Amino acid sequence: MKEELRGKCFSPKRVPRASCSMRLFRERMDTVDTVTAAQNQTSVSRIKQRMGLADFGPVLALCLLLVIGSLLSPVFWSKGNIINVLTQISVLGLGALGMTFVVIAGFFDLSIAGILSLSCVLAVGLLPVLGTVGSVITVIGIAVIIGIMNGSILRLIKGDFGASIMITFGTGTILSALALMYTKGFTLMLQEDPLFKWFGYGQVLGLPSPVILMIVCAVILHVILQNTSLGRSIYLTGANPEAARLSGIPIHRIRTITYIVAAVLVAIGGFIRSSQTVSASPVAGVGFELDVIAAVAIGGTSLAGGEGNIIRTMIGVLLIGVLSNLFVLVGLSNFDQMMAKGLIIIAALILDKRKETRGIRRR
Repeated sequence: MKEELRGKCFSPKRVPRASCSMRLFRERMDTVDTVTAAQNQTSVSRIKQRMGLADFGPVLALCLLLVIGSLLSPVFWSKGNIINVLTQISVLGLGALGMTFVVIAGFFDLSIAGILSLSCVLAVGLLPVLGTVGSVITVIGIAVIIGIMNGSILRLIKGDFGASIMITFGTGTILSALALMYTKGFTLMLQEDPLFKWFGYGQVLGLPSPVILMIVCAVILHVILQNTSLGRSIYLTGANPEAARLSGIPIHRIRTITYIVAAVLVAIGGFIRSSQTVSASPVAGVGFELDVIAAVAIGGTSLAGGEGNIIRTMIGVLLIGVLSNLFVLVGLSNFDQMMAKGLIIIAALILDKRKETRGIRRR
């Protein structure tokens, strides 16, 4: 210790002892300031990550759309329009919540379009025979079976992310075909049923029941992801499947659970869609996966897996909903809307890839 001090404080010019002590004091204070700044930065980062707002891009984009909407249309901020936007995004929100679970776990689910179509026609078709309760329970049970089937096939072939796209695309195509076969290509009309009508037109605390269902599901899934061992297992499975397996996490079971969650949420969305339209079309799910992928990607959930948040996804859903509402208010056609959504998906994927590349460089 003395030799170290001698090397630092004494030179051939014999630096005074007071000057040496002051220099050591300043070095220690600089070190303390650096550590404190790093701790503060880490604390802020943790808070942002905990809130799911580590990337403020989607939030800023949503705020910008809200400002643009207020300038373009005087009815944009009306109570009726706000309720209309929230109601319209309820089915999309449920699908995006389920897709978020699957994507965080490192897989993908394109079968949601077929699940939505089949859920709509089965719910309406079984309603006269089984009643509302029996119809709902049966359709949810079928959704659970579909989720198990998707997870089991991928486990059987030891599939990766690419395989999940192809397998779920195949199962979704089969489900769409079953919906067409069940209805023989015709649209089924909903029988008058007050209990089933609640899914689309009910009220809870002054809010439409579809909005309440979406909010309740979002809160439940957020708590699961952030505060349970299942949520931590989902994140680890998506981030590093091999490490998750070695740590004892049943990764195939975890991924199957995410597929079940996604299928059940889409089935609930099918009840809402059928109740709102008072009918069930066998092609109700066509293009549904496009909107869901756009919402999840815009929200910032990494398609590479292991990263994402329910709050981010809901922001993405709101972005899609507000944008669609603006298109209607300014009079854009459906074709323009499809083109815009396609461009949004491409932009979101490019940003996701750039963010992933920056993360690799930092590591």
